Amino acid sequence: MARYFFDSGDRDDVMKDEIGVECNGIEDARRAGIEGLMDLTREFLRDVDGQQLFVEIRDESGDKLAKLTLSLQTQPVIKDLGRCHYAKPNPSKRNMAGR
Repeated sequence: MARYFFDSGDRDDVMKDEIGVECNGIEDARRAGIEGLMDLTREFLRDVDGQQLFVEIRDESGDKLAKLTLSLQTQPVIKDLGRCHYAKPNPSKRNMAGR
């Protein structure tokens, strides 16, 4: 079994994993990363358009093996003459939780 490290955060903050977890290869590490991303989402994802969370997987030598990301994007619905369509996102209006 090899030890993998799961760094996590958002666009502004990174939490380095200094302990790691032993996994039976990259597929097990990827599954552990997905579980970690789900936990991170429950704890830190806020209703802020453009927020992005990630988990990055490293091996024992520090090589980055994968990056798992989840982002929150909202598009308001505009009603026009009985039809609905989505407004185009404005890339200049990106906010992070509480920032």
